[in-house]
Amino acid sequence: MNKLLIAVLLLGILSGCTSQFITFSGESKSWAGKYTSTIDGNEEHGSYEFHFKDGNESIQFEVLDININNGKTTKSEQNVKAATITLSSNCRGCSVTGKEEKQKVTIKWDDENEETFYLQEK
Repeated sequence: MNKLLIAVLLLGILSGCTSQFITFSGESKSWAGKYTSTIDGNEEHGSYEFHFKDGNESIQFEVLDININNGKTTKSEQNVKAATITLSSNCRGCSVTGKEEKQKVTIKWDDENEETFYLQEK
């Protein structure tokens, strides 16, 4: 009985340690991006961070559109006063991000500029 109890406890402890952490990064001429995430089974809790390379705290974008993975995650705002933009990405019961996957990012700003780049594990 003691061996069975120990085996069940050990299995429970080991199954609780399946979380993995991933970090993707990439850049274009004007933008640097990063995605960090914790994956546990079919749950993913992540955060994107994009930084405008030529910007400082006083920069303002009239229009800013960020499109990740062909619309899987998007952000569209007007009058953005920041050089660094963050987006959260959370899902349950989803197809989680694999380490070998690339994430396509397209950023449009001020209706006249557009750049596309990929975030990938380095």
